[in-house]
Amino acid sequence: MHLNRTIHEVFAAVARQWPDRPAICGDGASITYAELARRAASIAAGLIARGVQPGAKIGLYAQRSSDAVAAMLGILQAGAAYVPFDPSYPPKLLRFIAEDCAPAIMLAQAALRADNPPFWSAETWELESALAPGEATAAPTAAPAPAPQVDGDALAYVMYTSGSTGHPKGVLVPHRGVTRLVLDNPFVSMGPEQVHLQLAPLAFDASTFEIWGALLNGGRLAILANPHPSLDDIAAAIFEQRVTTLWLTAGLFHLMVDHRLAGLRPLRQLLAGGDVLSAPHVVKALRELPDCRLINGYGPTENTTFTCCYTVPREHRASEPIPIGRPIAGTTVYVLNDAGAPVADGEDGELYAGGAGVALGYLNRPELTAQRFLPDPFEGSGKRLMYRTGDRVRRRADGNVEFLGRVDRQVKINGKRVELDEIEACLRRSGLIEDAAVTSTATAGGPRKLHAYVKSSREGASLIPELRRHLRAELPEHMVPASFLILASLPLSPTGKIDRARLPAPSDAAAPPTSLSSRPAGNLEALLAQIWCAVLGRREVGSEENFFDLGGTSLQLIEVHARIRSMLNSDLTVVELFQYPRIKALAGALARKTATQPAGSPGTLSALDRAQRQRAALARMRPRDNRSA
Repeated sequence: MHLNRTIHEVFAAVARQWPDRPAICGDGASITYAELARRAASIAAGLIARGVQPGAKIGLYAQRSSDAVAAMLGILQAGAAYVPFDPSYPPKLLRFIAEDCAPAIMLAQAALRADNPPFWSAETWELESALAPGEATAAPTAAPAPAPQVDGDALAYVMYTSGSTGHPKGVLVPHRGVTRLVLDNPFVSMGPEQVHLQLAPLAFDASTFEIWGALLNGGRLAILANPHPSLDDIAAAIFEQRVTTLWLTAGLFHLMVDHRLAGLRPLRQLLAGGDVLSAPHVVKALRELPDCRLINGYGPTENTTFTCCYTVPREHRASEPIPIGRPIAGTTVYVLNDAGAPVADGEDGELYAGGAGVALGYLNRPELTAQRFLPDPFEGSGKRLMYRTGDRVRRRADGNVEFLGRVDRQVKINGKRVELDEIEACLRRSGLIEDAAVTSTATAGGPRKLHAYVKSSREGASLIPELRRHLRAELPEHMVPASFLILASLPLSPTGKIDRARLPAPSDAAAPPTSLSSRPAGNLEALLAQIWCAVLGRREVGSEENFFDLGGTSLQLIEVHARIRSMLNSDLTVVELFQYPRIKALAGALARKTATQPAGSPGTLSALDRAQRQRAALARMRPRDNRSA
């Protein structure tokens, strides 16, 4: 293993070995390892000149780009750690993270800085300025900046995850966690012949595998710069950039298998995870992708992206669940009972992760760190920690681990951790209700949905939109519940706590009916309404209703886009779906696009001529859940 080496040290060695090899492509340019090293050295020199000390935290407010990768390397080379800020997060959440991590400097893309109000108080250094030719004179070669030496135990980055206390928590990940993940680790092939697609946001820990799996092994990183890519965009990037290795969340994997499976055929390695994989989707992918290795990847941010992996055999049956597999190299896993003792194979227990991937703890959360990061009694030296995952598992006789569920109320939404307690706390902070409870439901192969129950005497027609606005101002989009139910009281246990088992099913409740402010008019609106119903699992929608107010998510919007593209042959983009979240407005936008397209180009007019046939096809669609939200 390479536990004493840092990320930037390994990269520097790779850049010296293959200076002229392409390192990054796909965001409008292609740069070599030598050029990337030069850019990183320039940023490192600038940070050191600005007084950055070893261990300092540097904020990074940027979209996926080669500039952002150069910034990460430069920050590490200066002996500091990067903290990525997700531009899709609401300002209140970004402000909380900035106050919590207190970055010494914020490296920010100029466009993001211009389009959004500042949420930080630290000194700002525009990323474009940091990489300008004039700045590069501070470090004219790729030689490392004269930063104090750091080792594998030093902090590399801070990544925020949902927190049960009502606020997100920052996970402190050291260099050794990353080097243990991507160097000489046979759970996946990583080397100069591999092309990794960077699809994950920088603030999502899957990006750790994508970026450093490529760049610390002499491979090529293909960046999909569009922050809202469609399934077609992903398929096109795979083909055009000759991508060999891809990581997808479980939800996105299911969508690609359902709608764009052919787009995955060039791959040689496909990792999927972040939630339970649908076995029928896995079997279909194995059948249609004969040259691709399919890997189920499991792991919390606190153990640096992957803890266990399982290469699914070709003969896997659709009736069998997909195990999470065995620990990757540099990792140990323990299945323990409530007393902390190992259980026998086949028995249920809680999964604890040990080894080099374990994080240093949580930023500014000493009590929570002490609860979740425990001395590893099985390691021998007494110097290492193990992380208590909260996942309930069992180890099979063949050594593979099966995921059974959670011991707490944490769930995964599109691969991202969600603490239901955080959503409940946010609802209570609104001052609009007396109390709240949040639950989740899931269907095989379908998205997990969140459901909020609120105690209030107010009329729901006005309250629910206010609650949605409040949540969207403080939480990421994937943490806003799909449905709300207003109750006069919440069921309580004998001890006075909310008895969630006695909450009505989401379809039972006396929630205010969705107002059909206007029924779809004409073939195009009717077609769009049926697509929405199929994706959202509803019986009907109004042409003036907002997709997101109906419980829709960005992942479901990608599915809507895929269906529209297939049914209408339109060049509509995912961004335009965000801009027109109501059927009437969307239909108008589609009509305008058609009117301005040259004769014979792809558009919607030809599709409208076939509207009756398409509506008949849509009528045969069966939504995953026919109940109205």
